[in-house]
Amino acid sequence: MSKKTAPNDRNSKSKSVAVVAQPLTPTLEKQLSPVLGSEFSVEKLSGRGGQVTREAGVTRIVGRDYATSLETVSAAEIYFVNGSKPREEGPWLGEADKVSWIDPATGYECIVMRDDRGGFLSGFVGVPEGHPLFGWAHDAIPVGFGIQVHGGLSYSRICQDGPSPLRSLVDEARRVCHVVVEREPVRNATEHRAGEGHWWFGFDCNHLYDLVPKNPRDRDRFMGPETSAEYRDDAYVVREVLNLAMQLNAIATGKPVPRGRGRRCRPSALIPSGVDGENSRQASARGSSVGMVASRARWRVRGRERSYLEDRAGRLLAGTTRLLSRPLCP
Repeated sequence: MSKKTAPNDRNSKSKSVAVVAQPLTPTLEKQLSPVLGSEFSVEKLSGRGGQVTREAGVTRIVGRDYATSLETVSAAEIYFVNGSKPREEGPWLGEADKVSWIDPATGYECIVMRDDRGGFLSGFVGVPEGHPLFGWAHDAIPVGFGIQVHGGLSYSRICQDGPSPLRSLVDEARRVCHVVVEREPVRNATEHRAGEGHWWFGFDCNHLYDLVPKNPRDRDRFMGPETSAEYRDDAYVVREVLNLAMQLNAIATGKPVPRGRGRRCRPSALIPSGVDGENSRQASARGSSVGMVASRARWRVRGRERSYLEDRAGRLLAGTTRLLSRPLCP
């Protein structure tokens, strides 16, 4: 499992061109269904009106909310990118490939974005300058801060902004940067001026216990069945992003970090039955105790001889107990 350092850049040989936004009328909505790959895509656009812009296989929609099975976010931008996910049936069918919004509870900028190579979703939250964790590497944050998100933080980087004449939709669909609806185009690179930056923290859904849509044999990979690997849909990732924003805001305000809302990732085959939620800590403590007993018992003296098999069995028991008692997802 490799750490994510930056989203995959989408290769494009086409230069930025001027594109014109069109009003998103009911007639145009019907025409968009085959373009977006599914009729379910239009159903996720909550409300009426808005505008749509298309360029080089990328469709951007503004002025509409985005609805998941759990909640609706007031989206600033919604992107659909051709070829970013499989066309066959699956829970990803109809989902957007990037949704950006400002969380009203914290004021933090949030992004859900799809990896165009694997087809899985990732989530990002941007914190402003002055936040206690601004500029921190994700793997340097102490555990004591209490951040719990799917698979742990795997991304930390300054806003991906910079001099770029006439930024294209293809670039915007893959960029982790300010959440805005419209930008004043930069005609020349020398016109660019550094603005207020955001430091982004993110996570991805490409772990041992996750199903990756573009890998048809994903369930057959190492420990896929044992971890009950499943696809993390937009509802799950949006909820995790909101949880992360809530935790980061608590750190900024000096309040206790709250527990995340919603169902937590729980590989059923690796955690003993009856262990979930509050019971996971007790299970971990029990596992540690059993491990200590096994460690003490691995030495068995018969005269002056040590039992090698007893030693190996004790090590195996201790390691297995730790594995069973430790949830792979926070």
